[in-house]
Amino acid sequence: MISDQPQPVPRIILLSGPRQVGKSTLCRKLVARLHENTVGVAGFLTIHTGSHDLEVMELHSGEQYPLTLPFDDGAGAELGRFRMDGAALNRGLLSLQGALPTDVLIVDELGPLEFRLGRGWLPVLNLLRADCCHVAVLVVRPELLAEALEKLPGPVTTVIYVTLENRDRMLGTLTWLTRDSAQGWWSDDPPTATERTNPSVPECY
Repeated sequence: MISDQPQPVPRIILLSGPRQVGKSTLCRKLVARLHENTVGVAGFLTIHTGSHDLEVMELHSGEQYPLTLPFDDGAGAELGRFRMDGAALNRGLLSLQGALPTDVLIVDELGPLEFRLGRGWLPVLNLLRADCCHVAVLVVRPELLAEALEKLPGPVTTVIYVTLENRDRMLGTLTWLTRDSAQGWWSDDPPTATERTNPSVPECY
């Protein structure tokens, strides 16, 4: 028998803003703050290491490895000026699955590879469940926010738009949202979508 009761959902926070504004740096600082408060973290940070080169850092293991192939080789999935390494993406996904459940899941980033080509970190969307994480922080470009809101499996409770002027201040806001939600939900059942005042309208910062 299939239950019609609302299922618990993690708090989903979208972190957006212009390119090179410091979203990845904000995520890195957030991880440090969460570790200081003994909050468990898993996920990925994407690091630009060259004009055609990306690396991924696994937040749960500390491992870092290339996410792209040599651009001139013609291998991999071409995405703009990058050629994505499918084996590296699969490695990351398998590692992440082994690190769950966790308090906070961070993915930097979900972009055209996921929302328009259906590849990359797209399987992460299936992990946005309360039995996998209590809070999810997802980095999404401004031009992909509408697609993200449509494809995410649960209601987005918060959208944080990062600018050069507010990025330092947003660290405190983001830390408060993730830490308190993760610690508050660790011993109690997380709220369902219907328990929120208006789950269809995210808070915006």
